[in-house]
Amino acid sequence: MRRLPGALLIVALAAAAGRLSADQIVVNKPIAGTYRAGSIMDIVWTPQLTGGIPGAGPDRDMVITLRQYGQQYGGPVPGTTFEEIATADVGALHYAWKVGDYQTNWDGFILTVKMKTRPSIIGQSQPFKIVKSVIVDMPRQPILLNLIRVTSPAAGQNCKIGTTVTIRWETSKIAPYGKVNLQVYWPNHTPAAGPFLTANTGSFDWKINETAENTLCVKVYTQDGKWAGFSGDFNVVK
Repeated sequence: MRRLPGALLIVALAAAAGRLSADQIVVNKPIAGTYRAGSIMDIVWTPQLTGGIPGAGPDRDMVITLRQYGQQYGGPVPGTTFEEIATADVGALHYAWKVGDYQTNWDGFILTVKMKTRPSIIGQSQPFKIVKSVIVDMPRQPILLNLIRVTSPAAGQNCKIGTTVTIRWETSKIAPYGKVNLQVYWPNHTPAAGPFLTANTGSFDWKINETAENTLCVKVYTQDGKWAGFSGDFNVVK
């Protein structure tokens, strides 16, 4: 029997033992779902690299690209690189992307990732949809000088879908009001859900039943419209 050279023998033995696997990048997020234009999408990945993550320099650069997804292809439609989102450090393991407002009738999108200096190392997300961020032309209203201070949720807070977040507001200036309205808004202050009438106790436990990750805020206001206030923009995450 002809003997294999030493290096080839090592490779053959490793393969036979199942210890070799193709390098890849697993895209953990986004998952399948619907995302609103203007919201912040947390792109998360796990590198599976035989030699580990490179130490420094351009070998760590990874290109994130938005591509059209087609049901008939079961993946990215050939030749449809829609937008190169960013070049990220593969060792960062996540990237925060503000979702663009895309006018399309496509089945959806996927994100692909690819190492810049080793383009054979790739990965892709699950398919997802992007819906338009609707801005409603509201009639002009007088400026509200009577402000309700909404202290929770805090700006930048991450609230998991399926959990309960406590909405808190100061009641000292609106003590005569027995009830207030709570309403969920998009960051541009257009309504997303509600309103919900509740007792003016200064707190309300809200169970998050959103189906997709989004950036939202909460408005607290009196029924006569004389007092109102918004929370900071918070993130609903999986």
